[in-house]
Amino acid sequence: MEFYITQCIAGFIAFDEDLQIADYKLFTEDEVVSNLIKIEENEILDEEIELINGMKLDSKDEDKIIIETTKRKSQYKELENYENIEVKTPNKGGEHLRSNIDNILEEIGFSKSQDEIIQIYEKLAIYKIKKSSQEEDKLLIQAINSVDDIDESISKLVERIRDWYTIYFPEMDTISSNETYIKLIAESEDREDILENYMEHFSEEIEESTGADIEEDDLLMLKSFAQSIYSLQKSRKELETYIDAKMEAIAPNLRDLLGSTLGAKLIAHIGSIKRLATYPASVIQIMGAEKAIFRHLKTGERPPKHGLIFQHPSVRGAKWWNRGKIARNLALKITLAVRKDVFSGEYDPSIAEDYLKKVEQIEKENPFPKKTSQKRAKERKAEKDKGKGKSKKYKGSKKNKKNKKKRRK
Repeated sequence: MEFYITQCIAGFIAFDEDLQIADYKLFTEDEVVSNLIKIEENEILDEEIELINGMKLDSKDEDKIIIETTKRKSQYKELENYENIEVKTPNKGGEHLRSNIDNILEEIGFSKSQDEIIQIYEKLAIYKIKKSSQEEDKLLIQAINSVDDIDESISKLVERIRDWYTIYFPEMDTISSNETYIKLIAESEDREDILENYMEHFSEEIEESTGADIEEDDLLMLKSFAQSIYSLQKSRKELETYIDAKMEAIAPNLRDLLGSTLGAKLIAHIGSIKRLATYPASVIQIMGAEKAIFRHLKTGERPPKHGLIFQHPSVRGAKWWNRGKIARNLALKITLAVRKDVFSGEYDPSIAEDYLKKVEQIEKENPFPKKTSQKRAKERKAEKDKGKGKSKKYKGSKKNKKNKKKRRK
């Protein structure tokens, strides 16, 4: 004998093999919304326990209680009928309930109107939205996206002020650090002040600038503009500190392995750390290289070996023939770190340590490219020189034209 247990807005219902109602436990009127929320969070409710324990089984060996749920079977191990329990989604009882919901609700005495049912689901939807907004990784994603926006703005503004300030003080172009460049302008009165107090930042001694003399109003405008950029640079540093703290709280293992910025970028690319934990290593390895994948599918170019994880120093700084192996190993460790962060929350320093050991091992075992790697490198170079990528596309288009002509005939 098989019994099918499922749940709906009214409560928990058990069906027998013939899909007749065997038993049911309704929610109390005040607890409908709160109980539905608990079900969403995979909690076992008192009504469900009562229904399962109250099932009268003819044979302990042959009878089965098949529960439609996203919970694991191990969560029911404290119940009397645990040995007879199976977890299956969907089950026959659930499908029957959804097909005949109005008749079944009427049969079990659930007497709420359509408007009342809509109100219950509205409250449930509001709760889900609030819960989603309160998740820590949502704040983290906004923070890392803000850093990217600030970087883009700073890059454009620094380029503009360098062109502008060069008219007044062209010797400043020898300062390669944008942060130092902006700081000197923002904190100094004029070029004479810079030459007097900050000469250590210049590669050569400068006695007098060859720049144009400008009005005091123009100089004040330049200084005000530099102060605005300097303020943005300080905001970026504050955001980096904030991201680091968030990553330490949300994903300590991922932070230890990738660093705060790259770890946060991976989470932002997917949308949440929980979603990231569901992806295999093969997808994580090329995540962020979607354009290259599309190009590979369209033109037949070689597929990418890495995506966002190329920003990791161990991948970016590796010799070209080792990059694929190192990227593969890093992706494997990322999946392990993320799943540990999501499902256990325990910090495990061995993940990052094992990865660094593996990188050392790969570099020791492969100090020089293998013959096949050298051959591929030469092929790639030849393809670039001859423009084979373009010719392939052109040949393909010729074939298409021939096929079209045949169809017309």
